[in-house]
Amino acid sequence: MSLSTKPRVVIDTNVLISGTLWGGKPGLIIKHYRRGKFTVLISPFILAELANFLEEYHIEEEQRRIILNEFESTPIKIIPPKKVTICRDTKDNQILDLCLAGKADFLITGDKDLLALKKFRDTKILRPKEFLQVV
Repeated sequence: MSLSTKPRVVIDTNVLISGTLWGGKPGLIIKHYRRGKFTVLISPFILAELANFLEEYHIEEEQRRIILNEFESTPIKIIPPKKVTICRDTKDNQILDLCLAGKADFLITGDKDLLALKKFRDTKILRPKEFLQVV
């Protein structure tokens, strides 16, 4: 990442959900995103996980549409090739695929398996609290 460009960030689904529905530190990350502090990279996998969660937990249709529209229309969408097989959870591998394909500077997550990696190639893996100290 050069000084003149915004950081490229993957926000794991758990952080997206917490940030858009409940606030807290994930909510502050979403606010920073909306203010243009960094660029979000998103994949069909994350969008599908987000949509499934919102439907499963009976979030009102209008609120679901607003949340999904924001993340379908604004970030950089990437369909990453499946390459990574380092995590036991295939969902985690798909997140890492996105980081790799999108040349992410950061992955923000609450997932313990991903956090245990600390770094994946050029992507730093941080908790929301840690990322807020960086941004």
